[in-house]
Amino acid sequence: MSKNTTKRPAAQVAASKKAAAIKAAAKQPQRLWLQTLARQLPPLTDESLPSAPERMCAAHQSQGPPRLLDKAQVCAIANVSFPTVWAWMRAGQFPRSRVVGGKSMWLSTEIERWLAALPVRPLKGDAPLEVA
Repeated sequence: MSKNTTKRPAAQVAASKKAAAIKAAAKQPQRLWLQTLARQLPPLTDESLPSAPERMCAAHQSQGPPRLLDKAQVCAIANVSFPTVWAWMRAGQFPRSRVVGGKSMWLSTEIERWLAALPVRPLKGDAPLEVA
């Protein structure tokens, strides 16, 4: 006894196809806008860009007052767990936190200075460091 039935797609398939179509339609104007903007802007050349130190100074001048970073943000920036941050603070290798509203918070400027002071990894072919 064979039945002649056709398999219908699940209700979720239709909903997901509709959501994908809406998402694709929403991206179209953004792509057109970016393409139009790219045509209007002149191409960048090395002469038109400021030097690296000037870019760094401009980036720091455009910021307002230092931001406060919470524990999760600091751990994400340092890419370590909080016990490691705590051990580094106790050893004097990491900026100390401030107490703000009962929470540990760090000044973004202090974290940026700590990041800038980290050593640069040597690569193969680099000149050996001279020991004085």
